[in-house]
Amino acid sequence: MKTKIFYFLIASLFVLSSCSGDTDGRDIEPITDIKTEPKKEDQVLLRKMIQTHEDGTVDILNYKYDGNKIISAIDSNEEGGVYWIYNQDLITKMIIKLADETILQENTYTYDANKKLSIFLRVDPELKEGYKEVYTYNADNTITVKAYSGDDKSQTVFQGTSVITIIGGEVSKIDSNYSPSFVYTYDTKYNPHRNILGLDKTSFADGEASGNVHNIISQKVGDGVTKTSKITYNADGYPTKSFDNFEDEGTTTEYFY
Repeated sequence: MKTKIFYFLIASLFVLSSCSGDTDGRDIEPITDIKTEPKKEDQVLLRKMIQTHEDGTVDILNYKYDGNKIISAIDSNEEGGVYWIYNQDLITKMIIKLADETILQENTYTYDANKKLSIFLRVDPELKEGYKEVYTYNADNTITVKAYSGDDKSQTVFQGTSVITIIGGEVSKIDSNYSPSFVYTYDTKYNPHRNILGLDKTSFADGEASGNVHNIISQKVGDGVTKTSKITYNADGYPTKSFDNFEDEGTTTEYFY
């Protein structure tokens, strides 16, 4: 049975998926080209994230690293956490588990010879369900995704196809015939996760974008709801606080580096 901490951990992984900038009153324009990145020696890493929900409840995640490889994001109550496993510079697994080592979800990432993500696999051990995405990279900066479902051992039931459009290194839109489609716009500031090694390779997996270098300032879902938020940035251009608004429910998130 899924617990509250599971849903918090899942939500926290996509908390940066919709961000509209609000610093000194000036509008942040959507980007079509990515700015030159700061020097590599300036490795800003997210250390803690605090979420305050509309009902007053507060959730806290503490991040741990080995250099700029992310190791874990642990709930402050130590009820559970998210753990990452690397093979050299590539993330190969992401595991969500409770303090008693019960695994709630396990994601596996497989790459081709060019270090591009070729297969994404999500397994729910409790329900014994599996979901797989297979990627084909096209010459026009799009990625074709074929999705399959099944159990935790084999995923052979074809679900449908989606096309991911990449502009300036970020996901611009996802057109799908089996799940919600998305349209994204971005600010020109820096994503709190931008310096985490290998995370950019997986930023479009599992049907949604999570931002690569910059923050998503709007996320339109299908023909309906648009998820937005307002962000306050520090002097280096990284978010310090955001207010996410989706279907009239709000969550405030604070970021510490």
